[in-house]
Amino acid sequence: MQNTTTRHGLTAPEARELCDRVLRFAKADHTRVNIESGIRGFTRTAVNRVTTAGVADSLSVTVTSVFGKRVASVSTNRLDDAALQRAVRDAEELAKISPENPEYLPELGEQQYVAVDGYYASTGELTTETRARAARLGIQAAEAIKASASGFIDVQAGSTAVATSNKLFAYYSRTGVASTLTVRTPDGLSSGWAGDEGSDWNTIESSRIAEDAVRKCQQWRGKTLLEPGKYEAVLEPAAVGMLLENMMGAFDARAADEGRSFFSKPGGGNRLGEKLFDEKVSILSDPAEKNAETSPFTGAGLPVRREVWVEKGVLKTLSYSRFWAERQATSARPPAGNFIMSGGNATLEDMIKETKRGVLITRFFYIRSLNPRILSFTGLTRDGTFLIENGRIQRPVNNFRFNQSLAALLSSIEMMGRPGRVANEAGSVGRPIVVPALKVREFNLASISDAV
Repeated sequence: MQNTTTRHGLTAPEARELCDRVLRFAKADHTRVNIESGIRGFTRTAVNRVTTAGVADSLSVTVTSVFGKRVASVSTNRLDDAALQRAVRDAEELAKISPENPEYLPELGEQQYVAVDGYYASTGELTTETRARAARLGIQAAEAIKASASGFIDVQAGSTAVATSNKLFAYYSRTGVASTLTVRTPDGLSSGWAGDEGSDWNTIESSRIAEDAVRKCQQWRGKTLLEPGKYEAVLEPAAVGMLLENMMGAFDARAADEGRSFFSKPGGGNRLGEKLFDEKVSILSDPAEKNAETSPFTGAGLPVRREVWVEKGVLKTLSYSRFWAERQATSARPPAGNFIMSGGNATLEDMIKETKRGVLITRFFYIRSLNPRILSFTGLTRDGTFLIENGRIQRPVNNFRFNQSLAALLSSIEMMGRPGRVANEAGSVGRPIVVPALKVREFNLASISDAV
């Protein structure tokens, strides 16, 4: 259920009235107003008890003032006329003494946006008691095996608005929720993790999260040594999402055109139209994607629409800032607000059965870029890594540091599961990532890690 009579955050009329009040005080060449409002509720658990919980209600107004190409911004959380006028004056005074931004373009005027309703009543009306009951499921499951549960439930509900002195106004209302759980043995040598993320609380399966985290913790007991190397790999959806989230920034036309990215063409230009990945790979973004909705506009009010970035392995689209689009004589296209990858029908069990000798990976953490020219990243496996031999999980093994090109990964896909939204590495509400589990021919586990 998305419709609800009472929503957190300013309504569209309230946001418009506040923007108009701010703009009336403005004397700069151009002015933009950004408003963020809403609530954030959270419940954190550790060592089998709730350690912190609460709800924060916030509203911020950011004023951006421009004189020529001199730009400055000031934020306030006070809404009386005196405070708003002071924020405008401060932004204008700062802008006058700021260095010029040679890439600044005038604020946008009225725009047309796709209709997106990302607000779910199930999330917006979620109570502290409901969060506590969900957290208790994880604690009880951990206590049943004499282990320790630590988790985080993050709930966000509110609205965002942008207006300019050129008569642009845009408004979006949204919710988001993330629930993650780690279960660890008393000796600290084994752990299991599970999590969900979505716009709709009804898609968060608290019982399954508890069961999966406990199961992984039990299965990973008694880890054995496995030497580093290049292995076949079965990557669970969370592992895939945590990897590919790092790829989103690569679809930037300027970086490609300037020779700084994997999508740069040797000798100049970009690789639009080239087949770069396995034909099973298609990647798109869509602000209206169910349970993965995102704002249909950027912070500057530029429309965000459905985009196909990769189709059957072929690079189809890159993002263009307004400045770079003008330089390249094309249309501006914002970066992806979410990441949606194609999938297949294989289950994890199917993938394991088709693996002769490889590794099952639950998730990664501490992922960092190595070389953007080959989309290479490094990071650590975490919370459940297992050796697969002859189609069966044989034994739990140590963690690894990986060094892996995502371009090579997406060119070595053998099997894909059904896509679904996954929790991110941080465990809080983040950019929506919708990906499948993957079986790949080769994954570079470069060295052993003692991390648990």
